[in-house]
Amino acid sequence: MYQISIVIFDEFTDIDFFLMRDILGRTRTDWKVRVLGTKSTHTSTLGMTVKTDGHVSEANASDVVLFVSGYKGVPAALEDEEFMSSFKLNPQKQLIGSVCAGSFILSRLGLLKGIKATTHPDAKPGLVAMGVDVQDKALVVGGNIATAGGCLSALYLTGWLAERLCDESKRREIHRQLVPAGQAHIFEELIKSSIEAAKVSESHNTMLQPASGRDAAFRG
Repeated sequence: MYQISIVIFDEFTDIDFFLMRDILGRTRTDWKVRVLGTKSTHTSTLGMTVKTDGHVSEANASDVVLFVSGYKGVPAALEDEEFMSSFKLNPQKQLIGSVCAGSFILSRLGLLKGIKATTHPDAKPGLVAMGVDVQDKALVVGGNIATAGGCLSALYLTGWLAERLCDESKRREIHRQLVPAGQAHIFEELIKSSIEAAKVSESHNTMLQPASGRDAAFRG
């Protein structure tokens, strides 16, 4: 079973975390989701307190690592030495993703060098200033790293993740209860085409040994 870590911090954006956590938590098979932080609890921008399952350093042993956003939380996280120094991520062996300004953390960790990325439009100038090739797209994929721009782009990020770990049927399974009535065909085409358009590079896909020990491969 794959291990997915969602990394949070104080002043994280509520929808970025809760939507992604809800979507990925709708399955009890194939993966387990854990919430990681530097403290036992973290408080969102709107004052919601979330209990963590472990320290952020545990993300280094996860199959998948996802970073949330926060217009106040991200700048503070970037200045938090304990937070930033805890990560020793390996994009050759892990799937790594971010929503909105979570891409700033990926950049500071050196994970966006040589690849394209995206973020929320309001945050684009700041990410460009960090030397990142920022695309005006909802989802950008470079090998095993995916960045999503805008809170609702979590649909595309989680969809990409489900397809890479499993297949399209798993992606449809985790999104099925979210899609508005009468619009399943619209969202299926939108999600599918967005994921396909985001695959800017598949040459760096690598094999994955899940935490359960069974052999598996990331799917392209």
